[in-house]
Amino acid sequence: MFKTKRNIYMLYVYIFFAQLFFDRALWVIYLGDKGLTFGEIGLIEAFLHLAIVLFEVPTGMVADLYGRKISLLIGNVFSLLYGLFMLISGSFSMFTLAFLSMGVMITFHSGAEQAFAYDTLKKEGREKDYTKVFGNMTALALLSLSLAKFLGGFMAEVSWEWVYGSTIFTHVLALIPLFFLKEPPREKTEDIGGRWYHQWVHQFKSGMKVWKDNSVIHTPVVLFILASAVMVIVVFYGQEYFIQLGYSSVVVGAVFTVEGLLGVLMAKVAYKVEKRFEFFNILYYGLGLFFVFFVLFIFASDWAVLLSFLFLAQLLSLFEPIFSSFVQNLLNSKVRSTFFSLIGLVESFVIMVSFALFGFVVERTGFTSGFAGLLIVFILVAGGYLTIQKLIRK
Repeated sequence: MFKTKRNIYMLYVYIFFAQLFFDRALWVIYLGDKGLTFGEIGLIEAFLHLAIVLFEVPTGMVADLYGRKISLLIGNVFSLLYGLFMLISGSFSMFTLAFLSMGVMITFHSGAEQAFAYDTLKKEGREKDYTKVFGNMTALALLSLSLAKFLGGFMAEVSWEWVYGSTIFTHVLALIPLFFLKEPPREKTEDIGGRWYHQWVHQFKSGMKVWKDNSVIHTPVVLFILASAVMVIVVFYGQEYFIQLGYSSVVVGAVFTVEGLLGVLMAKVAYKVEKRFEFFNILYYGLGLFFVFFVLFIFASDWAVLLSFLFLAQLLSLFEPIFSSFVQNLLNSKVRSTFFSLIGLVESFVIMVSFALFGFVVERTGFTSGFAGLLIVFILVAGGYLTIQKLIRK
């Protein structure tokens, strides 16, 4: 029991330090100060998502084949490379390397933290506590990122070297709790012989087999990916949208700070919601509320826009730990990271394509029309999928 607690607590410490990116609210400004155009900045962001698409599944298989701890260690090395490249960069090519490093870092972390926590709890027969633990992990990540955004602004007033030097320092500190983690036992992937890539192909097929054999997860996964992609667009473009609506940068900053802090609260109470309501009731009622607040976000006026944005964001913060727990309960240890990496692969691809298309539309039609179009696409895809699934079941 002590080792289980130590593992979880060390994982909490690691997550807190690993999320201290002091440039998260400033990197666009920094790249602009370095002479990059908005077109180049958009292209660099696309490279980040391309790295995720290319490496998401292979790095997930690393976590399942060789250990979650190894995956987290490698991911943290790429965090250090990101901070270093951003600190010394002065050209488009070097900034591209920085964002590619960030993308690869995300893929090594994706699924590994969740799988590590679940298998640690499973060793003690405490799987029922996973939603609470994952909620704590999410809350810590959001709290850490909010703190980083707040402190980053003050650091940038001194110098950009402070911003990226501090990022490097905190990610060196993040290595310390990793060395105290004890790899939890997990089912080993069977050795099929042959060269190493034969094992990787087998691992990929094992992940796909999970999807094929568990039709119950299809609808939650599809809706989660769609809602996540929508929220990435809303959060990123929402900053400029609020400015165009007449809100000051101070108000916008305060709204996003509140959004992050509310996310901490939602993640903390997710396990209580999970205990009280059946999973698919949470899914479908949540989808209905997501639609309502999305409509208000587009067409409401004054402070109702900001409030609807806050409610919209919290729905996903509340649902993610519950969704993760639902899927984890259907997996065995040898494919946990692989399967969540497959989800991350599709999610990143959808974000990469929709993010660019939304920017193209907004430049020509404006934010209101752009968000309305995004809402229509969301309704058509989500509604169409649910209708098809209903017809198949009949």
